[in-house]
Amino acid sequence: MSVKKYGIYLAYPPSVDLRAEGLGRHLAEFLKGAQERDNVCFVVACPSWTRQSLQQLCSEADVDPETFETISPRSKPLLLRAYEGYLKIKQRRISRGKFRALLKRLHVFLDNLSLLIEKKLVGMRSLTLGILLGIIFLPFLLMFGIFRGIILVVSKIFSFGKKVGQIMLKNSKVQSYRRRQQQILREPKQNSRVVRLYRYMEEAESAILRRLIERRQDVIAWYCPTAFWPHFNEISAPRLMCVPDVVLGDFPVGFAGVGGERFLENFRQVEEAIRGGEYFVTYSKHVMWNTLVKRYSVNPNNVYVVPHGANRLDELVVASGCPFNDSVTNQLCQSLFRGALSKVVNHPNAKIFGSGNVRFIFYASQFRPNKNVISLLRAYNHLLKRRYIGLKLVLTGNPKTTPEIISFINENNLENDVLCLHGLTAQELAACYRLADLAVNPSLSEGGCPFTFAEAISVGTPVVMARIPVTEEVMVDPELNSDMLFNPYDYRDIADRIEWALENKGELYKRQRKFFEEVVGKRTWRNVVDDYINILDEIAESRGK
Repeated sequence: MSVKKYGIYLAYPPSVDLRAEGLGRHLAEFLKGAQERDNVCFVVACPSWTRQSLQQLCSEADVDPETFETISPRSKPLLLRAYEGYLKIKQRRISRGKFRALLKRLHVFLDNLSLLIEKKLVGMRSLTLGILLGIIFLPFLLMFGIFRGIILVVSKIFSFGKKVGQIMLKNSKVQSYRRRQQQILREPKQNSRVVRLYRYMEEAESAILRRLIERRQDVIAWYCPTAFWPHFNEISAPRLMCVPDVVLGDFPVGFAGVGGERFLENFRQVEEAIRGGEYFVTYSKHVMWNTLVKRYSVNPNNVYVVPHGANRLDELVVASGCPFNDSVTNQLCQSLFRGALSKVVNHPNAKIFGSGNVRFIFYASQFRPNKNVISLLRAYNHLLKRRYIGLKLVLTGNPKTTPEIISFINENNLENDVLCLHGLTAQELAACYRLADLAVNPSLSEGGCPFTFAEAISVGTPVVMARIPVTEEVMVDPELNSDMLFNPYDYRDIADRIEWALENKGELYKRQRKFFEEVVGKRTWRNVVDDYINILDEIAESRGK
């Protein structure tokens, strides 16, 4: 049987963990769906620094790495290796304070040993025994003296170095330089010089990757899962670029406040990629017509729409084949949830919530301006303090990247009610969905119908979501929509839908499950892969390849 080969182009920056990215989950499901076809093989081209993250993604998502190929530069750039080496040293080294304490304890031990020997010698009566012990212990005494001297010298050096360091740190110029360097190492993305150096490194990496791609004449066509990488357009083979959305253009003020110049540069790259693109694919008709055709004047004949497959999570946590399936499933999920509490980034004593059955509302998303987290927090604060609904709110973003979220939580005394679990594994994510009383998604803009519906319903949890065009393209039951969709710009409407859903959980879930089985769940990732392959074949034929 002949095997057709298609390429997937990735160019994520070094610090990106694919497991935490929505596009990463999309890629995992895509590769898993491709496993079911014997006559197809995908070739994933990625930077050297993405190989490990890709392997981790496939391992966690149960994707067989033997079913696809990977091509990338052999080694990472020297500058990146130096930075990663610094981080490892910083994590492993013993602090100077601990080292000084160790020297002090050793010094005390040697002093006590010296006193013990002196006492024994002073009380000795036998000359012969004294001479014999002297011959035996003389080498040890000499070593003891030398070793003690070394300890004294090292201690003095450390003490002198500390004093010099304290004097230097009082200098305002040194303090300013030290703060700048610490900021660069802590948040390299926020420094314009580091970003510029990364762009140069990215260009060099892309050039190597492009040469590797051009050698693969057996690859029929190439697919890029996002529009962030204009270098993709330099590939000579037929190309298909996915444009999930352009939220940077929809929410410029919000993204400028978070990332400033960095996000502006990302926006420029997206526009450059779209303007230089050949064929495009989106997850929804809304993005096709309103973003590509109207905003960027793309020929609609060159745009394809491929909706998501159902992103089911039940296979990760739901037990089957035993008399007490629900009990076993819940015990597994409780165990996973207790483990996940160690990843809470906004509460030092979060593990106390794992001691019992904690009831909570769940929103799985990164913290970005379009994700509408503040409106959800306003709704939750209203429910907690005005409607007396005593559930926790569990989020999955990192609040350190968005100061306004931390400020809202602190100003409204929600530190013990809002938990931010960051960096969850796929199984931990499934467990959170399973244990939640209700899943919610207030996002203002998405590329396609959010994964939230399929993820929550597949593990037995009802869901309420924002009424946005991409959701209504898939959720086509008007009566169901009136109960589960809310106005994302009105926090009181969000609160009302959440309260109603909590009071009518059983009824809502029953109707949502029926719609899931009859509509959403019928579209698998194998269907998605088939659609993409048909499109790639079509654009390859149009080029005569």
